[in-house]
Amino acid sequence: MRHRFTVPAALVVATLALAGCSSGSADDAAPSPDSSELSLDDLVAAAQDEGSLLLYGDAQEINLRNWTAGFTEEYGIPVDIQRDSAAPLFQRFSQEQAAGQQQADVLGLVDHNALDQAVDNGWLAEYTPADAGLYPADLGREGYYYPVQNGFAHTVAYNPENLTEQEIALIEDDPLGALGDPRFAGRAGVCPPQTAQLAQAFWWQYTDGAAADDYGWDALEDIAANDPVITDTVTLTQNIVQGEIDLAGPIADSLVSSTITSGAPIRFAYATPTVGSTFGMSVVENAPHPNAARLFMEWATTPEANASYSEITQTAPLNSENEDERAYIDEDWFTPQGDDTWFDFPTDEDFLAAVGPEGDFLDRWSETFGYSG
Repeated sequence: MRHRFTVPAALVVATLALAGCSSGSADDAAPSPDSSELSLDDLVAAAQDEGSLLLYGDAQEINLRNWTAGFTEEYGIPVDIQRDSAAPLFQRFSQEQAAGQQQADVLGLVDHNALDQAVDNGWLAEYTPADAGLYPADLGREGYYYPVQNGFAHTVAYNPENLTEQEIALIEDDPLGALGDPRFAGRAGVCPPQTAQLAQAFWWQYTDGAAADDYGWDALEDIAANDPVITDTVTLTQNIVQGEIDLAGPIADSLVSSTITSGAPIRFAYATPTVGSTFGMSVVENAPHPNAARLFMEWATTPEANASYSEITQTAPLNSENEDERAYIDEDWFTPQGDDTWFDFPTDEDFLAAVGPEGDFLDRWSETFGYSG
């Protein structure tokens, strides 16, 4: 790590109440030293005495393992990972917290609503790492969780080997419109909104949101008329690489990026506007290994750790000291996402009403595309 730091006394009192427990039970935890502040050396020593760390996360497991290996290499503390998609993982976490059977030390989720619920329920510790200020305040929750794992935005992906220069130019100029262009009949794919809230937000912004005046439901009817393949983003990405379809969306840039770096024939263009989300990572209140959890957050928020995650995942870094060094950043086809990326859809009342139990958006989308999944 680059520097020494001290942990404010208020945070120590509030968040370092438990240490050295491996059973996940708050009742069995040994108390941490009663001191007003911890130096880095003291925190490292306490964390190493605890001996391990359990991270709950919904990012790709291989990425989490490759990234956290850096923490283990630096401090000698092994990191166990419990990986699942956001909803079932948070359900498990919530049940453990409600029962007082804490297992996780660190929680990392893409679902900020879930993280905010955890904060409100007192399940996340109030803790501010030394480098917390290097991250955008509006993409986390100050004092609780930070976007150290970066984020992603939706794109339209395509196979340049199967397209003419004119077709590529059309996709780059208007990715959403290209999906509905008649020349791509039988050659396109779409990810349905039923797969995730981010996909719901992507489609809704074009039918009823910020881009409705320029596109609307008519644009989706044009896309449906092209008889697209309708499936999840991983399958769509494979379909594009294998030449079974030529373009598809919405697909996260992070998913396409990892495929690009493997040498596969695939590129992407950011839809305008598009939607995006970031992962939030935090220390769990009453964590079985509280010192290891805080040391991990100190490590994770450094520019070095964020640069490592950015390289592993080929995502744009959110630490202000880091430059975007994705492998294709200087390629002629690449254009960064615009400033109109929509991040706060999880709190948009109109959107939530439209996709909620009383809304008709999902039914109308399914009817438009003849989708029964």
